[in-house]
Amino acid sequence: MKDADLFRQYAKEAMRWSCSKSTSADEKRALINLACRYAQAALMREGVVLGSNFIPSSRHPTLEETHPVF
Repeated sequence: MKDADLFRQYAKEAMRWSCSKSTSADEKRALINLACRYAQAALMREGVVLGSNFIPSSRHPTLEETHPVF
């Protein structure tokens, strides 16, 4: 199983637990936050850019490489 798929599985499980009637409001918020983090991790593992916190990896060319200054 790919890492991204595993992260998505964890996100679904956290959301399922957040919907449980036995969890408190604080637990629900924490589980939803955890599910969001896992979903973000799945996207990042697949190379999807999320917001302005993206850190380019060595496998992507830099802006200077793709757009040289004349």
